[in-house]
Amino acid sequence: MKLRWNPVKVLFTCIYLLVGLGIVMTYSTSAVYADYLYQNPQHFLVRQILYALLGSGLMFVTAAVPLQFWKRHALALMLFSIGFLFLVFIPHIGHTAGGAKRWINLGMIKFQPAEFAKIAVCIYLADYLTRKRKMIYEGSLKVFFPPLVLVGITCVLTLLQPDLGSTAFIFLIVASLIFLAGLRMWYVGVAASVVIPIFYMLVVRVPYRLSRLSAYLNPWNDPQGNGFQIIQSFLAFGLGSLKGVGLGQSMQKLFYLPSSYNDFIFSIIAEELGIVGVLAVMALYVTIFLSGLELAKKASDSFQRLLIIALTLMIVLQAIIHMLVTTGLVPTKGLPLPFVSFGGTSLLFNFMALGLIMSAEKHLHRSR
Repeated sequence: MKLRWNPVKVLFTCIYLLVGLGIVMTYSTSAVYADYLYQNPQHFLVRQILYALLGSGLMFVTAAVPLQFWKRHALALMLFSIGFLFLVFIPHIGHTAGGAKRWINLGMIKFQPAEFAKIAVCIYLADYLTRKRKMIYEGSLKVFFPPLVLVGITCVLTLLQPDLGSTAFIFLIVASLIFLAGLRMWYVGVAASVVIPIFYMLVVRVPYRLSRLSAYLNPWNDPQGNGFQIIQSFLAFGLGSLKGVGLGQSMQKLFYLPSSYNDFIFSIIAEELGIVGVLAVMALYVTIFLSGLELAKKASDSFQRLLIIALTLMIVLQAIIHMLVTTGLVPTKGLPLPFVSFGGTSLLFNFMALGLIMSAEKHLHRSR
């Protein structure tokens, strides 16, 4: 007897298991720091719970909107995202932190428009590439110029914040979608030969990025400076061993490992829950990926299929990059672990992505 499974229910379950883990780990990793900084150990915990509730609401609202609405307004969403990216450079609207202009300040709310841009790119390209599918199959190269102009503007504005990590991530999503849409392989090679040197120059010409690359290649050359964070992450993994030191018992979160509640939360999971916990988290993301592929396979048209794949990749690729960073396999870059790391913007827009997948799934049932 063939075992049947509902990919939407599985996807939903995996996401909320990650959200629950994120709430627990946010408190575990931030309580001491929050008590020191705000005299309130629950400071980050309360906010993460609030973000999860708001994100859940946004997910259901997004899922209730007909899929054709997003398809019809794909270009408008792309232009809105570019407008939001411009706003970060306007005084009293853009918010600067750590030397970067990445936030829009709306009083009580601050959000990163780059997170919205990732979703806008997914929707826009899913619509554009499906409408131009015939020209793509014929090998027309000019068909890619209009989207690459808009995506190029998005990447340039993101890079100026500066945020090379998000820029590279958006480019990775775009490259994946264009390849899935049927771009010929030699075009990919030509594009790579142009883009890779550009990214290389963006790294070697900027001192702080070059120092990150040096720390990635050999963190022990500067263990108290640029290599400090990744070395502390290595120690967290080592201390965790197989079963971990126990929930809440991490030593690295006690002011040793910077950004332990967001950019390096996976390291604390490894320390407190061990390899068992690490494998469990990885299994959840693998299941999310397989569920997304299953939904895409059942899609009734190319737009649904490409959109589901794009949004699934957006979540899973970010998780992979976060894990690679914390294990020292790629240079350090601040990307949160989706649905787990502390952070309102990331959590809200990841929930929006889930809502779009649910909207596509509902449309799939109606079309049968």
